[in-house]
Amino acid sequence: MSVELRVMRYVVAVAEEGSFESAARRLHMAQPPLSRQIRDLERQLGVPLFERRPTRLTDAGAAFVASARRLLDDADSVVRATRAAGQGQTGTVRIGLVASATSQVLPRLLAAVRAAHPQITVRTREAWPAELDVGLRAGRFDLVLSRGMPGHQDLDRQTVRREPLVAVVDAGHPLAGRTAIGSDAVRLADLADGRLSLPPEELTPGYRSAILAACARAGVAVEVVDCEQLGWRRIGLADVDGFALVPRSLAELPTVDGVVLQLTDELPAPDLELVWRRDATSPAGLAVARLARRLAHDRHR
Repeated sequence: MSVELRVMRYVVAVAEEGSFESAARRLHMAQPPLSRQIRDLERQLGVPLFERRPTRLTDAGAAFVASARRLLDDADSVVRATRAAGQGQTGTVRIGLVASATSQVLPRLLAAVRAAHPQITVRTREAWPAELDVGLRAGRFDLVLSRGMPGHQDLDRQTVRREPLVAVVDAGHPLAGRTAIGSDAVRLADLADGRLSLPPEELTPGYRSAILAACARAGVAVEVVDCEQLGWRRIGLADVDGFALVPRSLAELPTVDGVVLQLTDELPAPDLELVWRRDATSPAGLAVARLARRLAHDRHR
């Protein structure tokens, strides 16, 4: 047989109050229905739970109340956990990201999640923008931090960082010595004799086109080659006279090879955006997105 949680609460209330009358007041109900439902339960169990006049538990009643309290506590925990998950207070959020998000944006976001939602677990994986796009739409990521993500209609996005591009050259590049004399700023035109190394189009379609558009706006024509060695941290310059253009936060990573040169041209990097599916993001994912939006707002106030 099964016993309703509601009837268990009735029995526990009578046991704790010491009388049917007091329990009925606590439960905001009339005494006769309370007494009747406990009588029906005793009849189903085949044993009395209470002695009457005065009201006190029998041995069977004490065993029932002890078990009922555990079950009621478990039921309450289920309700709390369900509500917390529905309100975005608990859960696991899978974030895919590009390397340039790892130096500042991701650490600040993780710290904010720990402070505001300590029961949310965040899992991260670094990938190329094209892989992040496919993974987001396939449901492998809840959120992605990327640059140049395609503008699919089912996606929402929030800009979380804007920054300039910087140049990275080989240590043997003619301009690499600028850092040694304390002047590491160069014009983009100063680099244009060399070839610009960019990741292949299929890996970074939006990013690559944005870099070329920035060069065009600066009035500088560049020859582009695919990076010889793939990886954001390994710039993969094609030759000693070549150069790469990367977001400043990527160049700040200690593992980036090459010499970083600031540019006098105003060349904005493609925005780093937090992107998520409008129709398939969990409450926990939306809670993290709200934190990212707040951090971006605070940063630019």
